[in-house]
Amino acid sequence: MSSLTQVSIAVPEYSVDASVLKDVGEQWLSDDSASQEKFLRISAQSGVSRRRFILPYDEILALNGLEFRAKQFELHGTQMLHRVVAQAIEAASYSADQIGAMVFTSCSVPVIPSIDAKVILESDLPKNITRVPMYQHGCAGGVVGLALGSKLAELGKPVLVSSVELCSLVFQPQNRHGSHLVGAAIFADGAAATVVSPSDAGCRILGSESVLLPESRHLMGYDIFDDGFHLRLDRSLPSVLVREAPKVVANFLDHFGKRESDIDYWLFHPGGIKILEFLKDTLHLSDAQCPWSFDVLREHGNLSSATILFVLETFLRHDVLQKGECAVVMGIGPGLTIEMILLEG
Repeated sequence: MSSLTQVSIAVPEYSVDASVLKDVGEQWLSDDSASQEKFLRISAQSGVSRRRFILPYDEILALNGLEFRAKQFELHGTQMLHRVVAQAIEAASYSADQIGAMVFTSCSVPVIPSIDAKVILESDLPKNITRVPMYQHGCAGGVVGLALGSKLAELGKPVLVSSVELCSLVFQPQNRHGSHLVGAAIFADGAAATVVSPSDAGCRILGSESVLLPESRHLMGYDIFDDGFHLRLDRSLPSVLVREAPKVVANFLDHFGKRESDIDYWLFHPGGIKILEFLKDTLHLSDAQCPWSFDVLREHGNLSSATILFVLETFLRHDVLQKGECAVVMGIGPGLTIEMILLEG
């Protein structure tokens, strides 16, 4: 059985908070007052107070083409990945040459080779390490990465699970559709890493499951046009989750002889404030059972696949999970897929 160690996180230097959103809207949407008003309304209701980016917001608003975006991802993403990887290995009390595999998730800019290869070559990580770069799991990638890391760790060596998401580099200034306005109001940049240990000490991973919902591919993803990737978020996504998530969760927990009432804590990927509120209400949870996802959304925004690692960092740092208690980690991603992990103290 494998277990989680501390999570290392990193955010870039440029910060955007609620006080400058009016300026952002005016600069970006100066020729479209209706979209400007909608962007500000969405931002005010998003549950996000602060986000950080690798570039000043005026440079993000001027992004054009893919070449510059790819160069920025490789430059800044590699620097951030170096930092969180080194910190995660140190926090787990391993040496770099003991790591057996590295799972890397991102859906920001699909550079090939992915930046995990660069970090491995420039560090003391083994050059024969098992590499698993993942791209198309989107926001669910962090949970998928942890689940896979757990399975790989059971082979006997610690596994590094990492993520870099520079969501600002997917921004399309000319796109004023509703889903893009939502994305511009909640997405941000960040990186995270943790080591999944092959021991069963501490926060143990009991199991995981991935469930793909039928007839749901249209709900979330990227539309690929000549100028790059455009975010797709269907308005019916929250209602589909309300309908399907309770059944999926109940079936997952039943494998372990448990019910929702047996779970002490819930760690959701904070895809948006509506999704968090729907999940909390649908599963009949108290504020004390799931505050970490709301906190991360407020302080960092949605960091796509890295966000669940930020949630875990907060949860583990506060040392909430006691011996015998259980927590469910849940991510939602394109497919539509619901990814779940069961933890036990």
